[in-house]
This record gives sequence, structure tokens and C-alpha cells, in this order.
Amino acid sequence: MSPRPWCLLFALFLFLNLTSTSGAQSFPLQSSSPGVAGQSDQTGPQAEALVLGTKPIGAPDVPMPAKGAAYLVPNFRMTLVRLTDKATDGYEGPGIQNEYAKADPENSDGTALILRGNSGVYYLYDRSTGRMRSLANAFNYCGQEPEPRWDASDPRIFYYVCNTQLRQYQVSTSTATSLHDFKKEYPSASYVRTKMEGDASTDRRSWCFLVEDQDWKTLAVIVYDKALDRIVGKKTSGFREKINWVGMSPSGNYCMLGWEGDVAPLSATIYSQDFSRAVDLPDGSAGHGDFAITADGLEVYVYQNVRTDHIAMADLATGVETSLLTIPFNVNPDIGLHISGNCYMTPGWVLISTYGSKNPPQGKSHSWMDNQLFMLQLRQNPQVWRIAHTQAYTSLHASEEKIYFAEAFAAINRKGSRIYFGSNWGRFEPEYSEAYQVTLPENWLQLLRD
Repeated sequence: MSPRPWCLLFALFLFLNLTSTSGAQSFPLQSSSPGVAGQSDQTGPQAEALVLGTKPIGAPDVPMPAKGAAYLVPNFRMTLVRLTDKATDGYEGPGIQNEYAKADPENSDGTALILRGNSGVYYLYDRSTGRMRSLANAFNYCGQEPEPRWDASDPRIFYYVCNTQLRQYQVSTSTATSLHDFKKEYPSASYVRTKMEGDASTDRRSWCFLVEDQDWKTLAVIVYDKALDRIVGKKTSGFREKINWVGMSPSGNYCMLGWEGDVAPLSATIYSQDFSRAVDLPDGSAGHGDFAITADGLEVYVYQNVRTDHIAMADLATGVETSLLTIPFNVNPDIGLHISGNCYMTPGWVLISTYGSKNPPQGKSHSWMDNQLFMLQLRQNPQVWRIAHTQAYTSLHASEEKIYFAEAFAAINRKGSRIYFGSNWGRFEPEYSEAYQVTLPENWLQLLRD
């Protein structure tokens, strides 16, 4: 798995009052060629001709749009909007985007986003105005990434970790409250975290945390019940190797431990909430992945199987794997991918974002999967719905050192209506990216069924 950068201190003041309702409109848009879309939340009838399948379609050579500019993505007819611009927003550091593919950056009513500057400073972005403001004293004195996660129903509340505490932040009053300090149970602890790749249950009741001392040594993996305000499961020994990340399944019934290292098998382990039962996922499941829900309601983990070179999914209850899609490494071996399964209100699909160099390795050619966003159906012989080229390239040539923040790591929101990703738009500057949004047709599930 890709390493995540860490930032130790976050210190700027928040002064945004989210008093808008769920009916707030997106900020006014400019026009941009090629093709013009009139507004950011409607893709229009031309988007109803969805592009399906794996036919090779080359990335168009188009200029980077201005902030607020929307255009109809060539070939795929989706509406793309650039959300940020360092020159006008004044954010700190070389770039900005959503935190990661596994976390939904959007609050419950879609009026605000949390974006992460590539230097480690977080910002709150107001979708109704297009303005972005630095996040809070909330993150002062926190010795690790805060991993902010929005409340399931209250658009003014998010949660975050700060040293050994799980905290709640009320945006409208700019106040933080400690919900639980795990130092009470673990006096030698210095941090609780998921290592940025985990999330809580969708109702935000159950949380799986890694508990570590001041040297980042694992003391325990725990499941915390926010409603009961107590630890309901813990594991303090039997870790077969270093833990790469931990996270809670959407239902809150399972905690997953992703193992780090090159020893066989390259896998992950699913534990019951009390850690009394364990299911090892298939060898190869240690690649990038995310939780998702199938159309018939099963909880699965969708991942790049690094042994078989397929995108696959495994049932959390049984560990049984279903192969979904071959990754065309035979055409272009320079393909990386991230998976986002956040769209729990539109189950049966995941978002895949791919990254790599602009020019394939010598003797190879572009594949259909290069530098794209596409939706993948969670079933055997799945549909593949093509969304957009990201214009995000990790290097000019595959032999060059890769730019981490050009990996896009796109995230889809819970409703399944918007996609957020970062792109350098072919500007090869260290740690540079801007945040972009793609709006999907409101009736896309019906269109795909038809």
C-alpha cells in the first residue's frame, strides 16, 4: 500500500458557519471548453448515453480548467468542475485534494467538504460559495493526522482523533468535545488512529482503532462503541506482522486489520467486533481496497489482488473471493489503482481510480484502464461504466520517480452522486494537485439497469 505522509501540528483558525440547508446550490460556474455544462449538479440529457465496457479511449489533450469552470468531459460526457486554486484560495503548501479514496469528504447534506492540503493542513470547503477556509484549533496539539470523519446525519459535526482521544467538532460553534480518552484504558498510550485508511461504521457508532505508544508501537487494536462509550472488543497479542491499517466495516460488525510486509500470504484479516472470530481474506488481498456493499446487501472488501492481477471482492463473513476484472498489465504494467466503496446509498458498485505515468514503459502501449475514473459493478461479469480521464500523471515517463499526490485517490460520496479526486493535470511539480468534482446523473442506477 502507498505510504501516507504524516504531519505533527495543525494550527489555523476556523471561521465558517454552516447554517445552510440541504437545499443549498453549488457555487456559480464559468464555462470552459471543450463542451460546456451549465451547472455543476445537473449533467443534462447528453450524459444519459453512458459509456460502458473496456474499449480503449485515449485521454484528450485539454487545458486545465479554471476554478469553478465546468465542462463536459470529452468521450464520457460527465460534468467535471475544478474546485480549488492555490492562487485564489491561498491554501498552505503545494497542493490540495480529498484526504483519501476510503473517506467520504462530503458532509451529510452535501453543503461542505473537508479537503487535505498536501502539506498536511486541513480545510473546510463550502460548496455553496466555493470558498475554502483553514480548519480549526481543533487540530492544535494533535501529534498525528486527525482523520476527520463527518457525522452520519448532522452536517455541522465531524469526528477526529487527537493523540489518545476521539473528539467531536461542532462547526457552527467552532468547539471541540472529547468523547473518550483511551488513556484511561491504556495509560502508556500516546495515539489512537486507523493510519488514515480506516473509517467508522456508517452510523458512526462503531470505531476500530490502533492504540500505540509514543514510539508508535502497537499496544492493542480495539473496537469502541460510541453509543455505549466503552470498548467492546480488543486484541493485544497475536499480531503476525506489522499492521498497515485498521478499519470498521459499514455495518460495524467487523474490524479489519491490513497487514504490512512482503511475507506470504499478502492478505488482510477480518475480525468480529469482539475479536472472538477471525477470517483471513485470500492471499493477494493486501493491495489497495475498500469496504463496499453488494446489491443484495452483503458486506464485501473490494481490492486489487496483487497475486492474480485482478480486481476482486471477498465476502467479509466467509472470506470467499469473487474475481471481478482483469487489470491489463500485459498491455501496460504501469497501472496503479485506488478503490472507493463509500456509495452505500447506491449499493452494488465501487469507484475505481487509476494512475500511472503519462508515457507507458518502453515497448508497451496505453491500456483502456490508464488514468481513469470508472464504476465497477459488484458481481461476476460486471458492468464497467467509464466516467472520466483524471489527467493525473505520476510522472512523464514510467522510468522516472513517481509523484505520490498525482495518484488521484478518488472518493465517491455516500449518495453516489458526486466524485472527488486530485489531479496535477500533467503539471509535474512535486506534491502539486488541485481538487476536482465529477457529478453523476441523478438516475444513473436506472440508466445502467436499462
